[in-house]
Amino acid sequence: MASSRVTATGIPTTPGPNGSLPLRREIRDLQTNFKDQFNLYLLGLVDLQKKPVKELLSYYQLAGIHGEPYVPWNGVTGNPNASFGGYCTHSSILFLTWHRPYLAIYEQALYASVQAVAKQFPEPLRTRYVAAAKDFRLPYWDWAARINSGSSAFPSAVSSSTIRVVDVDGGEKPINNPLYSFRFDDKTIPSELSLDRNWRRYPNTKRAPDRNGNSQNGVVSQIITNENESLRTNVSLILLSYDKFDGFSNNAWLQNEDAGQYGSLEDLHGEIHDKVGEGGHMGSLAVSAFDPVFWLHHTNVDRLWAIWQALHPNAYVIDKVSSAQEANFVITAGSRISGTTDLKPWYDATGTKFWNSNGVKNTMPFGHAYPETQRWLYPSDQAYQTAVTNEVVRQYGANRITSFFSSLAAAPKDAPITATPTPIASHPKPAPVAQASVSEDAHPHLNFAKKAVAHPIETAKGLFHHEHAKEPAAKVAEIPAPKDESTPTPPKPAEEKPAATPSPAPAPAAAPAVPAVAQAQASIQAQSAAPAPKSSVVPLNIPEKFAHLVPDRTYNEWITNLRTVKHGLNQTFRVLIFLGDFNPDPSTWPTEYNVVGRFTVLGRGDDTPCEKCRQDIDSELVITGTVPLTSALLQDIVAGRLASLKSEDVEPYLEKNLHWRVTLFDGSEKPRGEVPGLKVSVVSTKVQIGDDGIPVYSGTYDLHPTITDGRPAGLAPGDQI
Repeated sequence: MASSRVTATGIPTTPGPNGSLPLRREIRDLQTNFKDQFNLYLLGLVDLQKKPVKELLSYYQLAGIHGEPYVPWNGVTGNPNASFGGYCTHSSILFLTWHRPYLAIYEQALYASVQAVAKQFPEPLRTRYVAAAKDFRLPYWDWAARINSGSSAFPSAVSSSTIRVVDVDGGEKPINNPLYSFRFDDKTIPSELSLDRNWRRYPNTKRAPDRNGNSQNGVVSQIITNENESLRTNVSLILLSYDKFDGFSNNAWLQNEDAGQYGSLEDLHGEIHDKVGEGGHMGSLAVSAFDPVFWLHHTNVDRLWAIWQALHPNAYVIDKVSSAQEANFVITAGSRISGTTDLKPWYDATGTKFWNSNGVKNTMPFGHAYPETQRWLYPSDQAYQTAVTNEVVRQYGANRITSFFSSLAAAPKDAPITATPTPIASHPKPAPVAQASVSEDAHPHLNFAKKAVAHPIETAKGLFHHEHAKEPAAKVAEIPAPKDESTPTPPKPAEEKPAATPSPAPAPAAAPAVPAVAQAQASIQAQSAAPAPKSSVVPLNIPEKFAHLVPDRTYNEWITNLRTVKHGLNQTFRVLIFLGDFNPDPSTWPTEYNVVGRFTVLGRGDDTPCEKCRQDIDSELVITGTVPLTSALLQDIVAGRLASLKSEDVEPYLEKNLHWRVTLFDGSEKPRGEVPGLKVSVVSTKVQIGDDGIPVYSGTYDLHPTITDGRPAGLAPGDQI
C-alpha cells in the first residue's frame, strides 16, 4: 500500500465547558433516537465502501490492515529481512490498546464521508443534516444486551439486505444495506491487494453461509439469542471481578495463575466473531474486518474496556518482557512491552511518532465518550465509579440469584435501548425524523435501585433455552429464520408518517413452562406488585421456597474453564458446553436448548502469512476462556432437578449432565480427545451479595476435578491449572 503518512487522530473535537464529548451510541439507539445521524451513517458508509481500493483510507484498505492481503500499510514496515507478516496483536496484552486507534482511524474516514454526504442535501435539509453530521460518531452493537421475548438478537439494521433511506436528493428510496455486507465484485482489485483464493470465491462478505454461499442472518440471530444469558453473565463477571489488565484484556493462558483468570474480554470478542461468522468472514481473523459488523463489534469491545477502566482506574499496567507469543512483524520476542511500546502502524497527530498504550488510555484524545463513561456528569471519581457499577448491574445483571428470579417476572416489551445515564446536552441533538420503531431489537431500561424487573421472558426455559429430555432439535438449516431480504423502514422527513415496520425475527421456540417454573414466576410477580420495603438494603426478591440458595446473602458461582492450543487444529473451532441431553447431529448444536455457551478458538493454518500467528504456532500458544453455569443450574433448581448450588449437590449433578463437544470451522464434529491441549474443568467461587445488591467475589476459586476426571479432554486431579 502507498507510503504517504496518514495519522490516526480520530475526530478533532473541542470539549464542552463541562468537558462533555459526543457519544458513540448503540446502533439501535442511533436508529431510534438519532434518525438523521443514522441516515447519514448509512449513506456515509456507502460512500466509504465505494472508494477505490488503492486509497489508503478506503474501506478495503482499512479492513485489510487487520489481516489479508498482508501488505504494509501507510509505509510502516518492520524487520527488513523478513516478509511482511501483519500487525496482529491478538492473544497479547496489546490487544485492546492496538485496536483503539484502529477504530479511531476508521471512524475519521467514515466521518469524512458523512460530512461530504450531508453537504449534498438540498436546503432546508442540508442545514439539518450538516448539524447532525457534526456530532456523528461510530456506533456500537451491544451483543450482550438483554433480549426481549420473541425479539431478535441481531439488529435488523445489520441483518437486512436492503434498507430505505432519505437520499441526498431529499427523496426516500431503498438501497443495498451497507451494513449487511461489503462487496468485492464491483471493485477493481490489483493482484497484490487481493485476498487468497479461499475467500476470492465470494462476491461479498458472508455470515453463516449455506452450501450455496448464501448468508443466513436468521441463523446468526438464533445462535446469539440461544447463548445470550451466558454471554451477559460473562460480561458482568469480567467487568466486576477481574482487576488485572493482563488477565482482563487478552486470552493468553497465564500458567498456574488463579483459576479465576480464565476469562477475558478477548475471549468474549472471539465468541462473537464465531457466532456471526459461522463459517463466514467474521469467523476468520484474516478477513473479518471486511464484514461491516466487525466495526460495530469492535467498538463495543472498546466500550467494555472503557467501562472496565472506569471501574478499575489504577489497574492499567503494561510492563512485561514480550514472549514469543507476543512477537509480531514489528515486535520481537524478548523485547520489553510497556506503555510506551509503539502501536504500529498508527501514527499520532505529529505524523512522526506512533501511538502507544499510554497515549490511548482514554477515549478523549479521539473525540468521543460512551453513554456509560460520561465522567463530566459526576462531582467526584467515587460518584462516577458508583454510577458505572450501577450501569453494569442494570445492563448485564447483578448477582446471578437476583438476576435469574427477576427475569421470571414480566416487564414492558417495547422499552427501547437508550443511552444512560441521561447526558447533559452540550451538543445539539439532531432534529427528529420519522422512522419505524426497532423495539423488536431493544432491551428494557432497568433501574436496579428500584426493584428491577429484568425482561419479559415468560419462563426460565424461554430465558435460557435449556431443557432436559426434550425432542431432538431441528437442524440449523431447517429452523425458521427471517428472510435476509426483509427491509427495515427508513428515516423519513418529520412531516411524513413512518412506513410499516417489518415483522420481528422469530426467536427460537421456548418449551412450555413446567409447574415449578410457573409457580416461581407467579411468586416473583406477586412480590413485584407489593410495596417495596423501606430499607437501605436492596431486597433479593426471591420466593421463600428458594431462600436457601442464598444463606447470609451468599451463593456459589459455577464456571466452566477451558483452555487449548490456539492453532492446534489449523483453523477456527469452538467447544460447545451442554447441560443435559442433546441431539447427536452437530448441525443442531448451535441452537440446542441445552447448549449453555461456547469457547471459540480463532486459529490459523500452518501456511498463514500472519507473523505473530506463526510465532504462536511454533510456541504452541495456549489460550483460555470461560462458560458460566450458574444461571442454567438455577433453572434446574426451579424445575426440581437440583437441590441447591452447594458443592455436594452440584458436583454429582454436573458429573452426569455436563457435556462438551468440539466443532470445526465448517460445523463438523472433531473428537474431543484429538484437540491438542484441550482441558475442560469446573470451578466455583463464593459470592457475597452486598446491601446494594451488587456481587462481591471472594477471589478464591475451588477446582472440582471429579466432575471432569476420566472424560475426553477433562481436567483430572493433579493436572496443571
